This record gives sequence, C-alpha cells and structure tokens, in this order.
Amino acid sequence: MQAKQDSISQLGVQKDASILEFMSSMNEIQSNLDSIKTIEKIVSVQTSNGSEVKADSKKRIIAEIAEINNLLQKNKELTKSLQAKLRSSNIKNAEFEKMIAQLNKQMAEKDTAIAALNKELEGLHIDVAGLNQKIETITTESAQTISEKNQAIEAQTVAMNTAYYAFGTKKELVEKNVIEKEGGVLGLGKSIKMKKDFNRDYFMKIDIREFKELPLNAKKAQVVTVHPAGTFHMTGGSKKVESLVIDKPEEFWKASKYLLVVVD
Repeated sequence: MQAKQDSISQLGVQKDASILEFMSSMNEIQSNLDSIKTIEKIVSVQTSNGSEVKADSKKRIIAEIAEINNLLQKNKELTKSLQAKLRSSNIKNAEFEKMIAQLNKQMAEKDTAIAALNKELEGLHIDVAGLNQKIETITTESAQTISEKNQAIEAQTVAMNTAYYAFGTKKELVEKNVIEKEGGVLGLGKSIKMKKDFNRDYFMKIDIREFKELPLNAKKAQVVTVHPAGTFHMTGGSKKVESLVIDKPEEFWKASKYLLVVVD
C-alpha cells in the first residue's frame, strides 16, 4: 500500500511539474504575442501619415518587422513543442488543448495581419525584403570598398618605403653586371658607376623604415649611388670601415631607392 501511495504521489508531482511547464510555455507565447501587438502599433504610427517614409525610418521599420517575424517563428516552435509534450504526457485536459488551439488561431491571425502590413508598406514604397537585401548589399559593398582602399593604401605605403641595397668588390660587381667604369685616359682615372641596365636581382629588398645600418667590415668603402651629404656616415677607424649608418632616412632615399657600396 505504501508503495502504491508513493507511486500515486510521484505521478501527482510529475503531473504538477508538467502543468507548470505547459503554463510557462503558454505564458511565453502570450508574452510574445503581446510584444508583436506593441511593435505593430509602433509600425502603424510610423506609417500613418501616408507620406513618403524617410530612409532612417525605413531601416527602423524593417528591423521591427524582422523582430515580429522572429517572435512569430519562436511562438510556432513553442506551440509545436507544447502540443508534442501534451500528447506524450498522461495529462488529458480539454482546457489545455483548447488554449493551444486558441494560441494557434491567434498566430494565424498575426500571419494574416503581418501579410497585410507588408502590403501596406509596399504601398508606402517600403519593400521589406528588397530593402533588407539592399542594405546587406550596400554593407557588403562598403566593406569591400574599405578593404580595397586599405589594401591600396597598404600597397602604396609598402612601395614608398621599399628600397634596395648591394655591396661587393669591384670584381664581383662587374661580374654580376651591376657596375661599369667610364672616363679616364688609357685606363687611368676611370670612375665607377652603375650600369643603366644593371642586374636588379643582385640587390636585397628592404623597408627603409627599419633599415638603419649596413654592416660592411671592409678596409675601404665607396658609395656609388647618389645620396645627399650629411644624411649618412661611415663607422670605424682609418684601417677599417665597419658599417654605413643612415642618419636621415627620408632625405637619404630621395635621390635614389638603390644603395650600392663598393668595398675593398
């Protein structure tokens, strides 16, 4: 008898819990319907004057219609779940079934009302679906335009700050098709200069914002390319040139984006 009473009590607890769950779901559905009604009134007020609706108002109306659709969809899912739970439970309550039927009726009425509202909005030149798509397209295009501009700016910045350097002995640079000798008489007094069609592959690519010093570690060093005096200096003693230091990068690279040093 005790076991039977416990079983009956347990069924009673389960029944009460199920009823509370059903009531909670129905309260949520009703709350959503009330929210939909409130939003409908707001949209009606915004479109009541019959004149052309401004762009910012259109966007707001579109967002409100989307919210209505979301709430309706949520209600349909809740009602479907509620019906399934009621069928699978041991609760046979005609009142619950009547309430669910009434909720379904209200949602069907809302579907009709929303369809009518969309038709009204079309009359006010507010194409909800079209404007949503247009806004998404504009947003995508704007993001793409910004991205392309940023890429173009980045490419220009990289190009503006790109330079090249190379150094080597006279023999190496002649062999690599970088320099040539000109002037002088009978082989005397010839000066070194870069060839017009010099071998660009021999040069190292650098970012002038980061390139401040070129280690040389040579007995002698001669800068072949043109760079303003006072924009760089050599470090080391009388017997060794340790490095070329760039003091004023912007001025140093103005005349040439190539730096060539002949070392011994």
